[in-house]
Amino acid sequence: MNCKQIEELLIDHLDGNLDQKEHQVITAHLTTCNSCKESLQELQLVFDEIDNDPEELPDASMKVNFEEMLEKEKGKLNTPTVVTLDQSSKNYWRTALQIAATIALVFSAYFYGKQQNNDSFSQEMAVLEKEKVQLKQEVTISLIENESASMRLKAVNYAEEFEKPGNEILRALINKMFYDDHISVRLAAAEALIKFSDLEMVRKALIDALEMEQDPGMQIELIQILVSMQEKRAIPSMEKLLQNEETPSYVKDQVTIGLPSLI
Repeated sequence: MNCKQIEELLIDHLDGNLDQKEHQVITAHLTTCNSCKESLQELQLVFDEIDNDPEELPDASMKVNFEEMLEKEKGKLNTPTVVTLDQSSKNYWRTALQIAATIALVFSAYFYGKQQNNDSFSQEMAVLEKEKVQLKQEVTISLIENESASMRLKAVNYAEEFEKPGNEILRALINKMFYDDHISVRLAAAEALIKFSDLEMVRKALIDALEMEQDPGMQIELIQILVSMQEKRAIPSMEKLLQNEETPSYVKDQVTIGLPSLI
């Protein structure tokens, strides 16, 4: 394998999802390739920073010139962060790592702010917390558009963790559900959207997806989702599947099972 192929498998390598042969090939490559080894370390740091909020309070040294540090970080956050999707993977990881490091610093500042009694300081921390969520969403959106299918799948799982995702996150998930080249990513995107099915844009997207979907596996997934949502507007699309001679029998069976609960 060359370095590009290795980097595309680093997510699965970290998650332990590779077979023994692939694992051995990548492990051997990492012992001789500092570039890929560095990419692996940076990738691990990115996901660690996104996944884990610091639990320990910052040390005493953080109190020194805290206000100065806070203003500096706020200035950085106010500068729009753009991750170019077609840049080399190595530069991408460094950009993502910088964003993740900023997230960690902001959250550390939040913990320190909890010890303060100043109302205006608390308001500043609330603003920074909002900026932190925005940065996490930007990282997730960038990962969703990555060339690696395994990385897109990982990003879809991250997107599902947002309690109140922005429209950009939702549009990215909807786009993956409709158009991704890998069925596993499309299925995962549809499943992730279930959590946000109270939103009209999500419900309409799921209905439209069933109307145009040709893959039987996706059809079954969408039928089950729409039935669980009790979305009656999906009835015409399901009836079309029943009437279509090219619809596989097992898809028609799924419609037959679910349709009565919507009528």
